[in-house]
Order: sequence, then C-alpha cells, then structure tokens
Amino acid sequence: MRPYFLKVNYEACEYSFITLYMWQAVYDFHYLKREDYILLFGHSDEGMFAMMPLCDEKDLKTALQDIFDIFAGVEQKVALKVVTEPLKTYMDEKYPHMFECHTDRDDYDYVYEAESLRTLGGRKMHSKKNHYNAFVKEYQDRFVYKAIEKSEFDQCLRLSDKWAFSKEKDRNLIGENLAIKKVLKNAEKFNCLKIGGIYIDNELEAFTFGSKMNPDMLGIQIEKANPSVKGIYSAINKLFLENEFPDVKYVNREDDLGIEGLRKAKLSYKPIKLVEKYYLTER
Repeated sequence: MRPYFLKVNYEACEYSFITLYMWQAVYDFHYLKREDYILLFGHSDEGMFAMMPLCDEKDLKTALQDIFDIFAGVEQKVALKVVTEPLKTYMDEKYPHMFECHTDRDDYDYVYEAESLRTLGGRKMHSKKNHYNAFVKEYQDRFVYKAIEKSEFDQCLRLSDKWAFSKEKDRNLIGENLAIKKVLKNAEKFNCLKIGGIYIDNELEAFTFGSKMNPDMLGIQIEKANPSVKGIYSAINKLFLENEFPDVKYVNREDDLGIEGLRKAKLSYKPIKLVEKYYLTER
C-alpha cells in the first residue's frame, strides 16, 4: 500500500497504515486495490463507509465513481468519512447538492511544528521547557531515553495494561490497549514504525511510537507515561523527536476525543493548525 499512500498528502491521522492496522478490528478496515488507486472502507454502527481514495489527482473522479458504484451495489447511500478540506471543496464543486455534510470538533487533529517540540524554544513553550528541565534535574543520572527493541516490548505492554485498567470501565482505553498489543506483536514487520521509551531506575516509565504519514509529517499513534512522574510527558515528546525523527517538519498528534483534559494538554503545546474532518452522507 505504501506507493499509494505516497500519492496523497492528506493530513488526517487516519491516512496512515499503522493507524488503519491498529484499529482494523474495531472499524473493519479493508482496502480494494485497483491499478491506479486504492479505496479504503470501514464499518460503523451506521453501516459501511469509505475514506478518501489513495490516488493521483487525475484519477480522483474515476476512484470516486468506483466508490459510488460499490455503494449502489450494496444498496446503501454513499457515506464518506474523514474527508479533509481539499476534497470537501472538490466534492462541493463537482457534486453540488449530492451530500449532507457535518463535522465534529472532537475529531480534529492537532498539527505542530516539529522543531518547536524538539527544542521547546520560545516564549510560547516556556512552561513546557520548565517541565522538561525539572524532569532532567530531578532524575539526572537515573533516567535514560532509548529506542525500544523487541525484547523490551513486554515492558511496554505492562505499562499499557496499567494505564488501560487504571480507569474503571473505560472502553476506549481498553480498546486502545488491545490495538497497542496488535502493533507490538508485529512491530518488526513495519520498517516505517519507530518506538522510543524512557527508563527511570531501569524501569520503563514512558513509551511512544509513531510513523511518517508523508515525507514531511510524522504521526504519533501512541504516547503513554506514568502520570505521577512530573515532566515525563514533555520529556518523551521531546526526546523521541530528537532521536528518532530529527528532520521531520510537522507532527500530527491526532484528536482529543472531546476529553477536556486531553484537549487542554494538546492545546498547551501550541498547534499551528487543526485538521478539520468532514463526514459526507448522500442525500
């Protein structure tokens, strides 16, 4: 699928192989490969949906007609999810009055300048720099950042389990925990994936993984840390980018799910933009 992902520059986090793979069981993600493009499909409580085609712009009309024909074949109205602004504009122009459109702020992705996260420089990142410096001062020779190897995946899973089941009956966290296990089980097969962690006193206290969505943008799929360790989130965020992706320009840290605390945290890192996602349903 990689050559087809390279045909597009969609900024939504869903247009990443690792993300689709992680959540395949939840949304029944599958793809249909044609000679010039790939179509992506999934299922939700409302039925089947399609995502934006992975294709060159010249093939977009053909790919969309293919999607329309497939929906007609299953006698379902066309449903397009995770439509970013450029394609929404295209659809408004080419298919006026065909679709109802809605969007949800809770689904918007946060995009940051990678260099700002790597350096924590400037006035707007002052508080984050203070958190990082406090972490370094507190733990000094007791902590180490390193790329996580296969032999250490069990420690990642233990930390993930602890996080997922610390929140009583939170289905989202438990589902995410299963998705993490799925990725780590096959991580050696994904040369696009990098995993980093912070050890304190030889105990893994934070880990994260991410993969490039396109040559300029990194997607962070997972970031987990011990919340009782002050400053560790600033540290894992900074050190992962410094060590594993020193040259990437932008970072997509996904959405906030409408969770107030998560939204506050993502905004505190000063995103340069929010990626709006639209949902189009045939009238």
